Amino acid sequence: MSARLVSVLCAVALLVQVGAAIPAGAAPRWERRWEPSPWRDGVGAFEALEDDRRGSHPEGQPHVRAEGGAWRFDAHLEDRDGSDRMRNEVRGMRAADGRPLEIRKDETWRLTYRMYIPDTLDATTGFSHIWQLKTSDIGTPVAQISLPVVGGVQKIVARYWTLADNRAHDFATADLEPIQNRWVTTVIEFRSGDDGYMRWALRDGRRTIVDQRVDGIDLWWTDEQYNRPKWGIYRSIRSTGLQETYLLVKDLTAEQLGPATPPVSLPPPDRSPGTYEAERVGNVWEGAAEPAYCKVCSGGRKVILIGGNVYDYAVVKGVLAETAGPRRMTVHALVDGAQSFSVSVNGGDAIQVPMTGTKDTVTTASVPVDLVAGVNTIRFFGHTARGPELDKIVIGEAVNGS
Repeated sequence: MSARLVSVLCAVALLVQVGAAIPAGAAPRWERRWEPSPWRDGVGAFEALEDDRRGSHPEGQPHVRAEGGAWRFDAHLEDRDGSDRMRNEVRGMRAADGRPLEIRKDETWRLTYRMYIPDTLDATTGFSHIWQLKTSDIGTPVAQISLPVVGGVQKIVARYWTLADNRAHDFATADLEPIQNRWVTTVIEFRSGDDGYMRWALRDGRRTIVDQRVDGIDLWWTDEQYNRPKWGIYRSIRSTGLQETYLLVKDLTAEQLGPATPPVSLPPPDRSPGTYEAERVGNVWEGAAEPAYCKVCSGGRKVILIGGNVYDYAVVKGVLAETAGPRRMTVHALVDGAQSFSVSVNGGDAIQVPMTGTKDTVTTASVPVDLVAGVNTIRFFGHTARGPELDKIVIGEAVNGS
């Protein structure tokens, strides 16, 4: 070995030993961002849970849980997420510090995990998805792993969607039956951009079943939200031969190519006395209701998808009052034309809060609410139509001299 080569190798070894910074201009590396544990994190590994959010089963019967070193997703024949479908999923990734991991524009991510698909989880003639990539402000999925019947044969496919025509495009396919009742590894790699790509690999041990990539596709549809993955079972009930079934997922990891995009700059929350942000920790968001980014909102967030049925609602908790009696509550929200909230204070009768405005500015409306001395909870809902997107509430002066 030449003295020059020995010198180079020693220099490389020294860099590795002392952990020197990567030289400028070096190729970006894959960085591990998420490696949750079912034992340690449970369902807290995910940003949110969509467990029987239409109340198909009595309270206390979880459909999504950590069990035996894996996450288990159950699907029963009576489960519903609307009249024609069922859904038991988790959405998003939560870092060790509790903050959501946000997949931003032009970022490249690689998700790797093992899954167990039993033979009771059949492909269907209607839609049946076991993984999705979505953004919170658009209903159409960005990408999916699905179980369709193609030409009478059960398949597992990777697909992306085009938003303009709301169409799915399958780019990689494998037979489903040979991988059922066994643990297989799947890799989903993608660049979350206007000119993105997606790669899907499926392996049974050392054998690669499929490894396919599609380039030049649009995987970024949002202005101020972010993309996030979903795992679980989401399927149409309009297929014959559906069985009660489950899905197991374990050994989840998420890696990002290169450094993370800097966080979005958001306005600070309103700390004024009597002010309660809709997205504050400790509040409750049920069903589809969830916090989302908002450039014009106090604190930079709002709660969306409130109302439209009995299941999608938000509860602002910890509202304090020194004395009992009616107080003026001012609701701050983004409104799409004419909409309204139904509001219940401490489980009492509903109060209607009609609002008119636009989704690019914050609109306010005030109503009297009857509070108890101490801690109160205020529920925002709507049984027949979607309500506004809630920014915050402000509890003001006493009404009628109380």
